[in-house]
Amino acid sequence: MITNLAQIAAVVEDEEGTAEALTAADVVLAGNIKFTPNDEFNERPAAGASFSPHAGVPGIRSATIEFDVSIAGSGTAGTAPSYGVLLQGCACAVTPTPTETPTSVVITPGSASIPSLTLGFYEDGKLKTLRGCRGDVNFIFETGKGGIMHFVFTAADYVDTDAALLTGVTYGDEVPPAFMAAGLTIDSYAALIGKLEIRSQNKIALRPDMNSTSGHKSAVITGRRPVMTFDPEETLVATYAFYTKLRTAGNLTAGLEFTIGATAGNIIAVAAGAVQYMKVNPADVNGWRTLGIDCALNRTSGDDEWTITLT
Repeated sequence: MITNLAQIAAVVEDEEGTAEALTAADVVLAGNIKFTPNDEFNERPAAGASFSPHAGVPGIRSATIEFDVSIAGSGTAGTAPSYGVLLQGCACAVTPTPTETPTSVVITPGSASIPSLTLGFYEDGKLKTLRGCRGDVNFIFETGKGGIMHFVFTAADYVDTDAALLTGVTYGDEVPPAFMAAGLTIDSYAALIGKLEIRSQNKIALRPDMNSTSGHKSAVITGRRPVMTFDPEETLVATYAFYTKLRTAGNLTAGLEFTIGATAGNIIAVAAGAVQYMKVNPADVNGWRTLGIDCALNRTSGDDEWTITLT
């Protein structure tokens, strides 16, 4: 079984925690796929005349699956890309804007109407079907490379069957724009950085259900605490006072913004309106001084800690 002969498919569940059938239209281009089952095994208390154990009891089950998806537009401004369904399952709103004749797609954090997903992991002749899934997503931008979304989904249950790879799949042709010529500013300062990451940090819990064959109804998202990390070059205080900003973080609501891509349908603008420094760590990269900065991404009016706009 060849590792690269694999597919990820995803679809919103009509009924919470009930697996849906998957088709070629549900496939999302993904890589670096890792599936981890979590099957509980319960030993039986059994004292007797021998130390030999008795058979245990298979218990509740769940699973996680993680993978990477490139950040690119659909190729048509106002049309959501195929990975939009994955973002919805991570408590993100994916909204074509304006409602009539959309010209952009706006992606923001959400707190309501978060659907559960059925995910399929096709492995060159086998299929792992995961139901009742919700997850977490990190957005990773590294200089000279295309942006990456790293997804981690928790499933209420999984089933392992034999199944061929889906045929008739159409993948988007848009090449992810590289993180260059981005016009990046943080607190109006054009910092020199090599890597920036936004982590949603969704809190995931499994709903117990005695009537389910796995002991779980579905995974749910119960909260989030989004953060951002980046690695600017150190600079003079007169240029930008990182440590002063850290000490006055209670009053700092710095704005972040950058844009990558230049072709309509594949332009990606990222913004965060209330960035608060939490930690500044001195570092060294190839002989020059840098900083490792951890930031909280706070609300402005709610469900707006960060925004990704595709045009």
